[in-house]
Amino acid sequence: MNSGWKEALKKYLPEKIYAALDGIEDSIAVCVEEIRLRVSRPLMVYTCDRGFCVSGDGSLREGCGMILNETDVERTFSAITGKSPYAYEEEIRQGFLTLSSGIRAGLAGSAIITDGAVRTYKSISGINFRIPKEAFGISKKLLPYISKDRSLVNTLVISAPKLGKTTLVRDIARCAGSGIGLRACKVSLIDERQELAACVYGQPLFDVGTETDVISGVVKHTGVFMALRSLSPDVIVTDEIGKSADLEALREIANGGVIMVTTAHAYNLESLLYRLFFKKIFDERLFDAYVVLSSALGRITVAQIHNCFGQELLDQPFLLTMEDI
Repeated sequence: MNSGWKEALKKYLPEKIYAALDGIEDSIAVCVEEIRLRVSRPLMVYTCDRGFCVSGDGSLREGCGMILNETDVERTFSAITGKSPYAYEEEIRQGFLTLSSGIRAGLAGSAIITDGAVRTYKSISGINFRIPKEAFGISKKLLPYISKDRSLVNTLVISAPKLGKTTLVRDIARCAGSGIGLRACKVSLIDERQELAACVYGQPLFDVGTETDVISGVVKHTGVFMALRSLSPDVIVTDEIGKSADLEALREIANGGVIMVTTAHAYNLESLLYRLFFKKIFDERLFDAYVVLSSALGRITVAQIHNCFGQELLDQPFLLTMEDI
């Protein structure tokens, strides 16, 4: 989306907030990944490695900027819900709304709980606009390590937050579904949090592959079983596994001879295996490749790749870039 987020957010933001954001230099705007509105605190934007306070003229500073009030945040929330928040109760229960541009608006505030689950928010104290990034061809240099005979193998991408896991697996799905660097195959993309495909009214805003089907807005293990029953996939792609129900889904995928590509939060394989869930996965050899990301050479760096036995396959890390297309 690059700096196109400015135009995409114009209709949702109060004039003074939009004017400040519109004043940000394009060289910085193209790097913006998040825009944060918080009551009684400065307007902020975040790149992959740091945050900036935004002044009224669009200049970026550390520690001080335009202070937002309750009305600013309430007006923005009203705009993103079309002044009808009850029409978006299901999305609000998940803590975010996906806008027509694919930008995701995460919510912070005082929640109303019914039967142990969030029903809605009685007040909103913060909104986080996450700017989606497409990186066509970012996976090209990685594909030889996670495929055999031009077909993907079971792959788990591991990294700390904000190092490009979602961006990478989205491009892997696109390559598999469109036959780019791989043999084209049927891909089912399970997009629980609507980040991978950014579906609006069921239609993905991102290019996720010619032969890719998207199931969005359902929990991963439910989406996996839906895909296995009805879509006959060759590959299933999801984001961020880690719940006990996901293990059953992974076993079902393996039993069906379907390839799995997904992600997990961890700094490296060793720290991942301290968690019982992933230790079980590792011991059952459910993945053939473990790809560890870092920022050592820049975002997105492949720091190491391990095989199913944990052995290291790389002598040195390498950087993934869109210039590899």
